[in-house]
Formats: sequence, C-alpha cells, structure tokens
Amino acid sequence: MSTIFEGSAVALVLPMLDDGSIDYDGFKRQVQRMIDGGVQALLVNGTTGETPTITIEEEFKLTEITIEMAKGTGIKVIAGAGSNDTETALKKAKFNKEAGADAILVVTPYYNKTSQRGLIEHYTYIADRVDIPMIVYNVPGRTGMNIAVDTVVELAKHKNIQAMKDATDNINYAMDVLTHTQGLDFDLYSGCDDNILPFIAAGGKGVISVLSNVYPRETEMFAQACLKGDLKLAQEMAYAFNDVSKYLFVDVNPIMPKAALARLGVCGEMVRRPLIPTTDANKQLLFNAMKRFEEKGY
Repeated sequence: MSTIFEGSAVALVLPMLDDGSIDYDGFKRQVQRMIDGGVQALLVNGTTGETPTITIEEEFKLTEITIEMAKGTGIKVIAGAGSNDTETALKKAKFNKEAGADAILVVTPYYNKTSQRGLIEHYTYIADRVDIPMIVYNVPGRTGMNIAVDTVVELAKHKNIQAMKDATDNINYAMDVLTHTQGLDFDLYSGCDDNILPFIAAGGKGVISVLSNVYPRETEMFAQACLKGDLKLAQEMAYAFNDVSKYLFVDVNPIMPKAALARLGVCGEMVRRPLIPTTDANKQLLFNAMKRFEEKGY
C-alpha cells in the first residue's frame, strides 16, 4: 500500500452566491489557488464544503470540476462519500471511483448513528464493493459518536481502508491509534489545524486542513517542516498559526474561513442556512490574527 499523500490536503470551502446557490466560478478560483499554493491533495465535498445542505447532484458536479482541474498537476483528489445511509454512501463511492478520484473520505454515520459493530459493517460494506482507497473520518463533535481504537484496528486490516482523518482533537486518542495500527499499512491524518505539530511528530502523515483554504503555501510549508523534522521552523510556524487556527473556529465551520476568504477577495461570506454569517466582533478577532501572521512574512 502506498500513502495517499504526505503533507497538507485542503478541505475545500464551497463559495456561495448571495441567493444561496453555488458560486462555481468562485469554487474554481479557490481550487486554482490551492493548486498554485502547492497542496498535496484536494478534498472536495467534506464538512467545510457544506455537504449537509447541497444535493448529491451538486456534489457530483463539484467532484468532476475538481478532478478536471487537478489533471496533470500530480495533486491527489479525495472526494467525500459520506452519508448516514450506507447505500447512499456506496452510491457516492462508486461515482467518485468512476469519475477518477484518487481516494474517498467516508464520515461515520450521524444522527441515526450505529454501534461499533455497525461501523465495521458500514465501512466494510462500502470497501468490499468499490476498489478505491478509503479514508475513514472520525469527527465525534459533529456525528455524536467516536470510532473506538479496536474498531479502527479491525478496519485497518481491509486492503481498501487505508487511513483515518482524526478530528477528535485528542492527541491521546491519536497516539493510541498509531500504537495499535503499527504494521497494518494504515495512515493517520489530523483533521484539526491546532495540533499539526504534535500529530505529525507522533507519526501522522499530514493534515486535512481548513487553514489551508486561507494560507495554502504556508500550511504546506508547516506540514513539511513537521514531516522533515525541522523542529525549529515547525515550532515557529505552530506559534505563528496558533491564533489564526483558533479564530477560524470561533464560529461554526466553514463560517469563519469564508469570512477570511472574503477579506482576501476570493469569494463572499454566504453560507447556506441554518448556518449564517458571523459577527463583526468575530471577524475582527480573526482578521487581527491574520494580520499578525502575515507580518511574519512566511
């Protein structure tokens, strides 16, 4: 098994027009910014892409756009294939495979949830039917359930289940998973921009990043410093990024990244209800942190 990517992948923001429809031109601009910024992979239709409020047809169109734009760049495309309905997740996985995605990201079932045994069934059912590398996505703050370490170990034995995105923001959990999946050809990616340094130092292969939407080149530089053991640079960048990462999540993701991108002139702040634009006070916290980071001159 080969590692899907090493370094930073961007969890792509989905720009919206003022009427709430998808800003496809803005999306293409953002994808191109990420390609030009040197990210290792593009994640389309993740949490940051507001998948709960877009249709499956919109998801498929966005996947096709991303794959077409990434052709010939060497940048991997990871397509979201999550659902709380296993058959819908399978339908997405099949489409993404046929469209030419390099891997899929499959979140744990949410709302109806399931048991740990049910998680094994859910992921194995999809992996048995679609021959594409799968990244399991553990984000209990959104789904209401955690993937137990023993469950991760069992899933890691499947040839198509090759990695996990860990958005628990719990380095102890990550250490436990890394310890017990040694020798299983299974990789771990951080899903939290505030723990990139300790996560990669522990053995993670990189980050699937929200921060990268705003600073793709610098986030990739940071991830590579961590991977290459350049502790001095990695620590400097961790400290420099700390407040930006914090305030990117002072409101519900992806509200704050869109505010940041509006400041940069990339797209507007529009999000689909029930999400709403943030407050001026929150924006000021983020913009001040961005200014301090930008003054570092990375």
